[in-house]
Amino acid sequence: MSTPFEELEYLADFLPDEGESVIVSRSHGELTCENFQKERSLDEMASPEFYGHLVHANERLNSLIARPVWISTLSWFWACVLMHNYFGLGWESWYLDLGLALVAMAASFVAIRLRQDFYFKKEVRPTLNRQMYGSNLSKYALVGVIRQRPELRTLLDTLSRSLH
Repeated sequence: MSTPFEELEYLADFLPDEGESVIVSRSHGELTCENFQKERSLDEMASPEFYGHLVHANERLNSLIARPVWISTLSWFWACVLMHNYFGLGWESWYLDLGLALVAMAASFVAIRLRQDFYFKKEVRPTLNRQMYGSNLSKYALVGVIRQRPELRTLLDTLSRSLH
């Protein structure tokens, strides 16, 4: 029977190349050697080019917010002006302005979602699919990569809506 040190010397002859790992354990009184593969971190999965695509998509989705907000704000303002002038309403009818503001906000929210979803389906999804295929990522691993980056929140929201 050999000593543990002799067994370790024997196993050292069969260790893998530098950078690779093995797990040495004792099983039924004998040392066993098993390959150990460290899981890649999510940051390693996403290359700098892939991250650049993600940032670009997120910024483009963010830029789609401005137009509906401006249009609904200006429409709300002029609707209030016309309503007050046409019906001769005074400040005591402020609640009508508030009601119109709520309608304008809802319309703006719907318009933003529609624009983002359309852009995502037309431009972002095909690019992400190519990048995911090249990086060997599943769509849920992609969600994990994006979730770790708070600056990609808009992209995460849009991607989450499109997954179901």
